[in-house]
Amino acid sequence: MCYVWYNHDYQPIRAKTVKLCTIMYVAGLMWMVGDFQMNGLVELTGAWKSCRVWVVWVRILSSYIYSGMLMIRFYALERIFNQSKPYKGRAMYIPAICLVVVLLAYCLSCQFVEGKYITEYFDYAQICVVDDRFRYASIGLMWVPWTVVLVLAARLRNIQSTFNERYESLVICILAYTILIKTTVIHATHPFYIFEKSYRQSETLIDAVCSCMIILLMLGYPTYQCMFRRDEYEKEWVQKLRKDGVVKKYSGNLQVGSASGYSQMDGSTFNSPPKTNYFEKDPIDTIHMSLNTHMSANFITQPTVAHRRPAVEFSALHMNSVVSLDGSADTNPAYPWHII
Repeated sequence: MCYVWYNHDYQPIRAKTVKLCTIMYVAGLMWMVGDFQMNGLVELTGAWKSCRVWVVWVRILSSYIYSGMLMIRFYALERIFNQSKPYKGRAMYIPAICLVVVLLAYCLSCQFVEGKYITEYFDYAQICVVDDRFRYASIGLMWVPWTVVLVLAARLRNIQSTFNERYESLVICILAYTILIKTTVIHATHPFYIFEKSYRQSETLIDAVCSCMIILLMLGYPTYQCMFRRDEYEKEWVQKLRKDGVVKKYSGNLQVGSASGYSQMDGSTFNSPPKTNYFEKDPIDTIHMSLNTHMSANFITQPTVAHRRPAVEFSALHMNSVVSLDGSADTNPAYPWHII
């Protein structure tokens, strides 16, 4: 993760929602720490005896944050590519706020309920015993975000190849449901599994491995390419964007180096390029348009967007051409190269 942030400006890496993945990574670490305490893999002395803190606010909340971040990531892609709507404003903040409200409401309710109905520390065994009602309520709530992730992954399987994560999403869902089914079965059939060493260790190990593998699936490939084929892969990635038509469809709404990514993807322009009255622009923009059109008359059919930047984008019959004022091709066009 440190290497990913060090190369955060590398365009294929930035397109993988680095900030959301970082939140998931931190939540996964806290999830693992909560598993150590909840499953009795550390000696519960001192602060470790605070069962409600470690079980509710660390173990349970972290697992919900982990799945919730993945759900929000898939929702953003769903809104842009399937619904052809922008992911910004209320569409971006309302799902996140709803997730925070639901998780806080659940955890706070657990905090103020009497301890015997949630989890209690038993000194004779030095373990935290979880009440069955709290156990099944937490597992039931855990199924909700992962079910939404599964549905969204199925809906996103046919989006543009540049942003298509069909196989990664398939493996992510397999890993997620491995965790989910394993947790459900163990807690339903062996409610006192913490007294058996093999169950405690397997419960913790499967959670840790699967949560780390999901992060690796999302960031591993572009990170590997950044290490060994940095420039070559970036050029291939840009060319693939052009081939898929993503540059053309988002050229009027995205700028390289902007502060956000999905939030600037305007899905309303997905089906057709924006129409612009070029004579309403500044005189300098009109001069730029006229000069570029004249210099590139052999292969440019119609300009799509006039920019105040030196580089101006045009839509050709076979690809989106980017031409600068001197007539040379721009190797760094505007396209959705980062997410958030």
